This record gives sequence, structure tokens and C-alpha cells, in this order.
Amino acid sequence: MSQMGHQQTTGSINALASFVTYVKALESLDKNHFPDEYATHSDRIKELRPFLRAHGILDVMAIKNPEVAALIGA
Repeated sequence: MSQMGHQQTTGSINALASFVTYVKALESLDKNHFPDEYATHSDRIKELRPFLRAHGILDVMAIKNPEVAALIGA
């Protein structure tokens, strides 16, 4: 695998791992009791959207949580 191919694979794995981490954290928060933390996690998820799209992750993954789906436009 070329250096560029390795970097792309690593980037997609990192984007996916970060996405899952932030989604799980978001799902465990009550947005009424922790609005700042909820907003921060929501922002991080939105920031990952271009990486998820660029790597084709959203083409092969279904988002089950409707709030998360709305955040990334899925």
C-alpha cells in the first residue's frame, strides 16, 4: 500500500472511531441537564461529517439515531 493509501485508510479509521466515540457520548447525555456538553459533542459530530462523506463511510453505514442522522444530514 502506498503512503497516500495508508494515510487515507488511517484517516477514515480515525474519523469513524471519533464519530462513534462522540455519538456514544452524546447518547449518554441528557441534553436538558448537560446542554454545554451536549452542544460540544454535537459540534464535534458535525465537524466529522465531511470526513465521513469523503471516505464513503456514510454510503455503507446506516445511522440509527435520528438526532445524530439529522446532525450529519443522513
